[in-house]
Amino acid sequence: MDVKELKQIISRGESPFVDFSKCTTELTDSVFQSVCSFLNKEGGCVVVGVHDFGKIVGVAELFIDNMLKKFANAMEEEFSPVCTIVPDIVDVGGKKLFYISVPKSGEVHRYKNKVYDRMGCEVCDITYSYNLVENLYLRKRNESSENIVCPFLRMSELDEMAFRLMRERIAAHNPSHPWLSLTNEELLHTNGFWRKDPISSKEGFVLAAVLLFGKEETIQNYCPVTYRTDAIYRKISYDKFYQLASTYPESRYDDRDIIFSNLTDAYTRLMKFVHRNLPKRVLNKQAMSVNVRDKLFCEIITNILVHREYTHKYPCRLLIFSDKVVTENGMHTSREENKTFASLDIQRRNPLICKVFQEMGWIDDLGSGKNNILKYAPFYDKSYEIGVEIQNAEKFVFSLSYGNEEGLDDLNLLSSATAAPLYTPSFPTEKTKMEWTYASRLSEACPSIDISYVDKAESILEACIKPLPIQDMMKMVKQSNRTRFRQNIIRPLLEEGLLAMRIPTKPSSPLQKYFTTEKGKTLL
Repeated sequence: MDVKELKQIISRGESPFVDFSKCTTELTDSVFQSVCSFLNKEGGCVVVGVHDFGKIVGVAELFIDNMLKKFANAMEEEFSPVCTIVPDIVDVGGKKLFYISVPKSGEVHRYKNKVYDRMGCEVCDITYSYNLVENLYLRKRNESSENIVCPFLRMSELDEMAFRLMRERIAAHNPSHPWLSLTNEELLHTNGFWRKDPISSKEGFVLAAVLLFGKEETIQNYCPVTYRTDAIYRKISYDKFYQLASTYPESRYDDRDIIFSNLTDAYTRLMKFVHRNLPKRVLNKQAMSVNVRDKLFCEIITNILVHREYTHKYPCRLLIFSDKVVTENGMHTSREENKTFASLDIQRRNPLICKVFQEMGWIDDLGSGKNNILKYAPFYDKSYEIGVEIQNAEKFVFSLSYGNEEGLDDLNLLSSATAAPLYTPSFPTEKTKMEWTYASRLSEACPSIDISYVDKAESILEACIKPLPIQDMMKMVKQSNRTRFRQNIIRPLLEEGLLAMRIPTKPSSPLQKYFTTEKGKTLL
């Protein structure tokens, strides 16, 4: 959060999207109630250390660490469903403030088993106002279509091949994963795909099961017209295409794939489409070799699939031009804001679909997609440009421009021998240097860590902003051998002071959790 921007927010005072709290030494229930109300409404921000009338008092630096720990614990243990939010500590005129940016959630959240909503600038406990709670669930259900209950859906209408693909992907990362021992029906029941509709009281599998595992005819029955993913490649520049739109009609293309199948198959086909029509770029750094194209477009494709509104009239589209990639997907929002990609609020619109993609290794954690796109885009093309646009509060458009030959002058990139490159990468000159990647900075800060474990250590530091037990960390980076995991990743991070234990006097305590230190956060 920029200091100047925060001062402007404070100067405008409280609003339906801004709340102040004068807590200086401890976070009170009112802070978490505000967070819960923003999650259930349209999102917003809570600024801790400011009086209701806008006077900045700050929070006591001595208590900042305890307040951060309490916030992380409350979000994990007292919110249902769990929501991961990381507050910023901002110094305004020598006074520390907590800035908590809260996204709009696709689910109904409870704090200490109570439901909070916003009415104007006020936080309201609506737990026992059954009509208001019912309307809230109805509103969320309409915003996140994955939770729509399909009471007549049967297991025979789902595709066995989709389940098999999911298990193969999971087994490749974690052969002892608990899902592998479950039947298809058990897997759906234990992971929230069977629900009771709070409005109609009907029970059944939810639409997310259809989208992830449904046969093509099943998807068309439950999502007629609205469900389609269209991938188009045109061997022409983006600007030239629209200049010649009258003579170069929409129906003209060089490659196309229209997808009506489930999301597990859709992801695979879209990645193959990218492989056919975009050049491979490989980043070589020390002993590592990273396929930049796959890293970058894996995130772009998963984002358009898992964050889409599936009952919307707009189809999902992946448009590839000779100098630009554009994605479009339908959404619902009450606020149309001009934002940069870096400032976008992070939220999961379809948590059930996200969870399955995460277990298959196609996505990491909340916010990882945006972070990885920003991380790898410069290594696909140094002169990259990322644009986002919300059209008519109904369509989200993402674009990535590339193709400037000079953009590769200071990167050690190799073009695929089999792919037709959009341009020829030039070799690094003496006067230029390769930019430091995050991995190289981590290698320098933690020289005792093996280079092959740097990416996993990076993921651990990012995830442990919120304290995590070792079993969750191992699951996240797909490690099954605890001794090897401790020796190769945890011990080097602890020795360099990048990671710390919540209970340092009892390293083997079953309640032990690890968190990223201030030194680790500085590295991040």
